[in-house]
Amino acid sequence: MAQRHYHLYLILLCTGQFSVVDGTKLLPSVNQQHFVNILQSGKPSLIYFKRITNPSVSLFLQQLELSSESLEEYGITVAQVDCTIENVPKYCENNLVLKEAYLFRGNILLRSFAVDTLFDVDAIVANVLFVLLFNEIKYVSSSVELHDIENEMKGRGDVIITFVRAIGVPEHRAIMETAFVYGAKYQFVLTTEQSVLEDLESEDSDKLSARLWFCHCKMVLGRTQPCKRSLFEQPLTTVNIHSYLKVLEAPLVMELSVGPEDVSTVHMQLKMPVVFLFTQRETYEQDRQTAESVAWQLLGKAGVVLVPRAQLQSRVANDVTVGLRPAGGESTISYLVITSVEEIIDLIKSEGKDVPTTQNDNEEESEELDFRGVQDDEVAETIYQNTWRELDVDLILALTDKSFPRSLLETSHVVVLFYTAWDAVSMVFLKSYVEVSTRLADLKDLLMARVNCGDWPEVCSTENATQLPAVKLYSLGKYPLFYTGMLGAQSLLEFILLSRIVNPVQLTTTEDVEAFLNGESQDDLKPYQHLSVVGLFNPEMEKEIDAFTEAANTLRGTVIPGSYVGNDNPYLSQQFGVAPPALVFARQEKSHLGVQLEESNTDVIVSAIRSSMLETFPELTVENLPFYFQPLKPLLILFIDNDDGITMKTKEELAEFTKLSMQIYITCWIDLRKTQVGKEILQIYLNYLPQLPALILVKLSSGSPVFAFPEDQVISRVNVLSWLKKVQLGLEQPNNVLQDKKWTPPQAAYDFLAMMDAVRPGFAKQRTPDSAKWDDANEGEGEAEVTSGVDEAKDRIESAAEPERETLPETLNRPTVQDNKMQQKVHSEL
Repeated sequence: MAQRHYHLYLILLCTGQFSVVDGTKLLPSVNQQHFVNILQSGKPSLIYFKRITNPSVSLFLQQLELSSESLEEYGITVAQVDCTIENVPKYCENNLVLKEAYLFRGNILLRSFAVDTLFDVDAIVANVLFVLLFNEIKYVSSSVELHDIENEMKGRGDVIITFVRAIGVPEHRAIMETAFVYGAKYQFVLTTEQSVLEDLESEDSDKLSARLWFCHCKMVLGRTQPCKRSLFEQPLTTVNIHSYLKVLEAPLVMELSVGPEDVSTVHMQLKMPVVFLFTQRETYEQDRQTAESVAWQLLGKAGVVLVPRAQLQSRVANDVTVGLRPAGGESTISYLVITSVEEIIDLIKSEGKDVPTTQNDNEEESEELDFRGVQDDEVAETIYQNTWRELDVDLILALTDKSFPRSLLETSHVVVLFYTAWDAVSMVFLKSYVEVSTRLADLKDLLMARVNCGDWPEVCSTENATQLPAVKLYSLGKYPLFYTGMLGAQSLLEFILLSRIVNPVQLTTTEDVEAFLNGESQDDLKPYQHLSVVGLFNPEMEKEIDAFTEAANTLRGTVIPGSYVGNDNPYLSQQFGVAPPALVFARQEKSHLGVQLEESNTDVIVSAIRSSMLETFPELTVENLPFYFQPLKPLLILFIDNDDGITMKTKEELAEFTKLSMQIYITCWIDLRKTQVGKEILQIYLNYLPQLPALILVKLSSGSPVFAFPEDQVISRVNVLSWLKKVQLGLEQPNNVLQDKKWTPPQAAYDFLAMMDAVRPGFAKQRTPDSAKWDDANEGEGEAEVTSGVDEAKDRIESAAEPERETLPETLNRPTVQDNKMQQKVHSEL
């Protein structure tokens, strides 16, 4: 049985079936008789009983379909039963049937899984194998249980201990697949307990996601003697674990009577380094002990071979003690004079940090590996490394020049992705687009489609899709709308759901207004609405109502405004402190804010709503950075990494600082625990990592100085204002200056602009806006404005008994042409 599993294991490794399959295999839907036949076969089976299809069920069925081929390689049948057609007793009559999948062995129900736990292919395969391999894998929740298992296995067999953060993660799947093959040979132990990990790993145990130890218990003869443990230091993947176990099955030290050039070991087959130690008859016992000591310390990292000195070639010096064949297996052996075990260990560790590239016998494979290292950027490299992952695009209709105009008339809402197959960003975004299509598959009034601009350039040109990838929403009776948000699934999903609602929502009673502001009128969209907006008008305010309606159409996909048109209601005026025409804003779990409209035109209303969508002291993340970057004001960023008393007090001080109506800075904070790239950003800003919390002032443009608040001062409102004034007066020296990063081609063969210029000089030369004169003209004015603002704010702190209540930002007017030019300048540099 174990031999059959081993051959299956090798086949899977060669075909790559341990990874997500390509999705071409359809999940079979069986009738009641077929379901009975599956149970009577005696084989394991995973069955899902489907009653209705909604986005969450569709997403689960997609993952189940993707995992079916991997599970069938282990002899597990995967199928679904449509309970609307086949009424299987007991299961289709269960009200919880939609929330569970059932695992059988023959006609015995082993386990029912909550669908939420089977969130992807790795989770499905890991959970199913975990149940089926119950006898091969023991779960422990304490160190005492672990020691009992080790004591039980002493003298009988070896133990493989694994730690994972959670059940169903990729590392858990790798361990389960390994146990399926080696379960009869080794005792597998699994734990998710932090306390067990701390007993096994003394350093940084809270930062580890997965760990594996091989416990050599079979060689232990005495009950009091502990099992020697070897830590597996590579990532926990099925291939890596298999290679590691293959190395452990080889002799600890190989003794051969041939020259080092003629030696072939399993380590060389796995392209691992090999250490040769040379011995002679007089010192054999001592040399053997040295070799074993080296081998134990290099177990899983390098092989150790003991060779008689008489087998060395005559050209090798007599004082040589060690030979090293580097990783790769084909390199020339280096002969060295080393006198201690520690030097050998250090040599292997340093050699592992700079593994030389070996020439593969297969010329095509070599060229492929070389090409992987010179991709245009990180996005292109990721796409190249995942070229074997085929996307399931069946839910997305592919349009042509003929079907495109026809499809726009057949459905109320049509979302179209314009892309090219050769563009890396397009292919990355296509994955998110497929995910959104899956989640919205049940919406009857929505069609998700795509146009490959490489095949149909006329369509893309006609639709003004010139910057790819691009998403455009077409709704019957409305102007098409381009999607301008983040190229991710969640942002696109939010845009589509909000765009389907008719803007503005007409509210007829005061109760409707209050329910709308509290998010009670549209519960299904509440997770996607970060701001509620209601316009209050009297019936005779036709101009203002038209401006608000136009503004609502402009903001489609971003926010859903409500409109209340009625006689001047004293209740609403008293409730919100404003009289028509006015805007009322409400955030989740926050009080209402009423704003009187002095100018009732579309631009003013749009600007007011967009300004109110921005928080006064936000947490800066990768997703929301573009929204706060648009005003092009300097960023005052607080970097934190914990919630201790000092950090909380600092945040409170800066939160009060933002209430001073200072429109000079964007004051925000970054939590390095959530936004891990923040640590890298801080390193770039200062060239070192300061003690946190740290306050940084920076303007995101090339050549801009970076200032850090003095670490020896307490971050308070008064101290920050004083420091900012010194910065603007030139009394503070910058800690760093942002450098302009040039995006040059990775190789000369990629410099297509230079190739065009060689044929026609100056034709493809890139030009940047000449804005030096603009900077000089505005430098003095900007400094005076900032200094004045700091002085005014500081005076208010010193004179006011308490800070004023937060007011609507003073940026309701439409941005000037001057602001637009500055925005273009900075974006071009980025």
